[in-house]
Amino acid sequence: MKIVILGKGYVGTAICKHLRSIAEHDVLCYSKSDLEYTNNTRLVNMLLDIKPDVVINASGYTGKPNVDACEHARDDTWYYNVTVPGMIGDTCNRHDVKFIHISSGCIYDGYEKAFDEFDLPNFGLLSEDSSWYSKTKHAGELSLQGTDSHIFRIRMPFCETGSDRSVMSKLLKYNNIIDQLNSLTNIEDLCVFTEKYINKNISNNHPGAVLNVVNPQPVQTSRVVEIMKNHGLNNPKWTTIDLTELKKYTKANRSNCVLSTTCISKIGLSMPNTEVSLDRCARAMSHEYFTKISKQG
Repeated sequence: MKIVILGKGYVGTAICKHLRSIAEHDVLCYSKSDLEYTNNTRLVNMLLDIKPDVVINASGYTGKPNVDACEHARDDTWYYNVTVPGMIGDTCNRHDVKFIHISSGCIYDGYEKAFDEFDLPNFGLLSEDSSWYSKTKHAGELSLQGTDSHIFRIRMPFCETGSDRSVMSKLLKYNNIIDQLNSLTNIEDLCVFTEKYINKNISNNHPGAVLNVVNPQPVQTSRVVEIMKNHGLNNPKWTTIDLTELKKYTKANRSNCVLSTTCISKIGLSMPNTEVSLDRCARAMSHEYFTKISKQG
């Protein structure tokens, strides 16, 4: 199967690397500098030239070092999170190319329930309290209505490396942390899920769907910290603060919630338990960290 991935960032690079390890897939990955896929004419030319079976949109505007940056770059955030995905999804739909869009589960907040794919986002476009980032991720999904798109919602991604986009790397750098319960997505597990979804659902021409692609069994931040400490990953300045105190250090409100994984179970797919993946990643991250220190010494 021929697969095109748009975006060479944190998620796109990982998915590309994994899918290229699968012999039966021919995978191409483009950054905006490789292919100006935000230009519809160039996107169409690529589709006509390469004739991919699947296009995965792993691009977007997340803000660096975090979503606070999106509050200062509202036009760019809207363009890359709403306008561009809508254009890509519509173009793929018109050219009969299957489209997977990597979205975000940070369009919900609170603990009244485990939010499923049918719940109206309460931390999205219509919420007065939501961040600009969350508003655009919700609007991005709305822009794909009417297209046969497959939308993967991920949350608070973490991985086996010391990437600064990983929630574990972020926690190491933050002195002030909040102890909230959250659903998380392991990037390596997301890659395997994407592979299986393409092989099982896309190849069998299943219709588009919205899916919460998170690891089951949400965890408290304190448990993430405990697992990290077990592998020697520690910030001695860690201080637990509440959400009111957090607002003194941030510009945008943060999403804290639990997402249901019932829908992915119903289609016969799953993700490993969150703590199992956290432990594996903390072990690998620790090895990378202390190997680097050893070489510097």
